[in-house]
Amino acid sequence: MNIGIIGGGISGLTTAYFLNKKGYNCTVLEKQSKVGGCISTEKIDGRIFENGPNSLLLTSQHINFINELGLGEELLQALDTNKDRFVLKGGKYQILPSGPHNFFTNHFFSFSAKLKIITEFFRRNKPTEKIESLYDFFLRRFNKEICDYALDPFVSGIYAGDPKKLVIKAAFPALYEAEKDYGSIIKGMINQRKNSKAEGASTERRKAYSFKNGLSVFTNKIAEQVDVKTSQEVKNISKGESGFEVVTSTETFQFDKVVIASNAIGTASFLKEMLPDVAQRLENIPAPPMCVVHSIYKKSDAQNAPQGFGGLNPKVENVFTSGSIWTSSIFPNRTNGDEILITTFVGGMQNIEKTELSEKEVLASVHDELTNTIEVSGEPVFQKYYKWNRAIPQYTEEVLELWDSLENNPIEGLFISANWKGGISVPNCIDQAIELTKSFEELKK
Repeated sequence: MNIGIIGGGISGLTTAYFLNKKGYNCTVLEKQSKVGGCISTEKIDGRIFENGPNSLLLTSQHINFINELGLGEELLQALDTNKDRFVLKGGKYQILPSGPHNFFTNHFFSFSAKLKIITEFFRRNKPTEKIESLYDFFLRRFNKEICDYALDPFVSGIYAGDPKKLVIKAAFPALYEAEKDYGSIIKGMINQRKNSKAEGASTERRKAYSFKNGLSVFTNKIAEQVDVKTSQEVKNISKGESGFEVVTSTETFQFDKVVIASNAIGTASFLKEMLPDVAQRLENIPAPPMCVVHSIYKKSDAQNAPQGFGGLNPKVENVFTSGSIWTSSIFPNRTNGDEILITTFVGGMQNIEKTELSEKEVLASVHDELTNTIEVSGEPVFQKYYKWNRAIPQYTEEVLELWDSLENNPIEGLFISANWKGGISVPNCIDQAIELTKSFEELKK
């Protein structure tokens, strides 16, 4: 059986790898001249820069996959400083409580906010029937302080999103189901964990990893073991009696089945004839622009900089950036020993206008902010700018409408494995691809 996979990012490559293992003949069609999708590593003068994801939260299943690829020796676990997360409050970075052991002694949240968190277990607010935003959901369960100083920066860090537009049912379905089933987020999460243990499912805590030479090592290694055709922009897809015809910019392919693993806007372009309603809804999914700025400073100019995973900036703090990952604090090999590397994010749904500034203006504004927030002194040794015109797909109300349209317009033999359905993170995409390959086996029965 010949299977066409459209998209050579982590979703498409992983799907091809596991289907190949099951004996299927797969061909991956990638629009760009290289694979990887959102995973984009650059090496300059011995320094390693990630323009997309910086680290991956992995389970033992993911690590087994990596070992199977022969990359176990290349895997790099984040230093313990990774557990320390900071949020800007009152112009200064303050460390968030990392668990029950320091929840009461940590001074980030006020007494009233802590009380709201503690009593959430006992408050059985009736879930609303309307489609609820993340902000409204957390405001109903907690209070404005938690929304502004915990939810907002957290959502900005994961989705580059606006919690007032993302919907709880799509963006954090586990929390939605927890309240729906148990009347409380905390109670629901506890019971979900108990049920998973009882069913034999993994409940292990995920750890942060990268690779010694950057995340592109991962996607490049998978690509070596599957059939990938690059520079193949799909123009149209149609289904006939004998299967699917996929027309690209240079060739026409015949497949028995097709897996779509491409981004939302690219997918919309070739589904307009076969699934016009789905294509229209794909075009409606917001995906904001995002600028990534890498700044190198001498360690001697950053002696007061905090150590940790990074710092997130709530919208209410009214600063230029959404936050930074203190990259060399968690992966020291990313730059030279006498330097620090900070990866900063500008833009997202709440700050689109800032991405319209020139590269020079963005670099200068990032440096000015880092001077104030983490007290670096002197000029950067090096700065690098990268812009995503369409970054992370937003799980807004439009995405629920898209998922409904997909469910209501099924096409036999056509499958989806993409970050606009089922989770945006790299591990989400891997898990989704693995589950999809299991469904192929079910079709055989």
